[in-house]
Amino acid sequence: MDAVGVRSERRVMQRWRLALLKYAAVLRVSVENNLAYMMEVFFRALLLVVLVFILSQLWKTTFALHKEKILSGFSINTMIWYLIAAESIALSLPALTKRIDQEVRSGQLAYLLGRPCSYILYNFAHYLGERLVRWSMNCLVGAGLATLMVGWPPFTWQGLLAWPLVSLLAMSIDFVAYFCIGLFAFWFEETQAFSFVFSRLTLVLGGVLAPLEIFPQPFRSIALALPFGAILYGPARTLVHFEVDRFYQLLLQQILMLVIGGVILLVIYRVALRRVNINGG
Repeated sequence: MDAVGVRSERRVMQRWRLALLKYAAVLRVSVENNLAYMMEVFFRALLLVVLVFILSQLWKTTFALHKEKILSGFSINTMIWYLIAAESIALSLPALTKRIDQEVRSGQLAYLLGRPCSYILYNFAHYLGERLVRWSMNCLVGAGLATLMVGWPPFTWQGLLAWPLVSLLAMSIDFVAYFCIGLFAFWFEETQAFSFVFSRLTLVLGGVLAPLEIFPQPFRSIALALPFGAILYGPARTLVHFEVDRFYQLLLQQILMLVIGGVILLVIYRVALRRVNINGG
C-alpha cells in the first residue's frame, strides 16, 4: 500500500474513532444524568416488585392445582426468575416515542438536525444510557425479591454470560421499533396509539406474563413465529434455561430483526427529512 493509501486509511480510522468517542460521551452523560436521580429510578423499580409478586402468587396457585413440580420445563424457582428477567427488560423502557413525537411536533427536530452528529445515533446513545440504568436497577431489585421468594437460581455460567448480550440486542430492537413509531408524527396526529399497540403485543406475544412454552397450541406456534419473543422471551429464557442451539437461533433472529428494522428506520427517516426540507426546516 502506498503512502497516500496509508494516510487515507488513517483518516478513516480517525473519523471512526472520533465518532465512537462522541456517542460514547453522549451515553456517559445519559448514564450520569439518570444516576443523579437514583431514588426516582429505585421507586420506578418497585413496580416490578408488585407485578412479580402478583404473578408469582398466580403461578404458585397454578403449580399447586396441577400438583406438579415442573410445568413445560419450568419449576416454580425458574418461573419466578424468568418473570424477573422478562419484567426487568419490559419495565426499563424510557419514553422514547413521546420524546421523538414532541421534537417533531414542536419543530425542535429541525434544530437538532443541525448538530454535528447523527440524529438517530445520538438518540440511541441517550436512550441506551437511560435504559441501562433502569434495567440494572430492575435486575438488582428483582434479584433480591426472587431470592427471598424462591431462593438462589439454578443459573449456568453460559446463561449469565449470554444474557447481557441478548438483552442489549433486545433493547436495540425496541429502540428501532419505537423510534420508527415516533417518526410517524410526520404523518399522524397521534402516535401514542401505535406505541400502545406495539407494547401490548410485545407483552402478550413476547412472553412477559408466562414463557411461550406454557401457551396452548396453535397460539404457542404463532407466538414463537413472531418477532416479539426475541425482545422478552428469548433473553429471559436464555438466562434460566441456556441451550446452545436456542442461543444461536435467538442471536440470528435478533440480528435479522435489527437489520430489517434498521433498513425500515432509515427509509422512514429519509422520507421524514424530505418533509422537513419541504416545510422549510
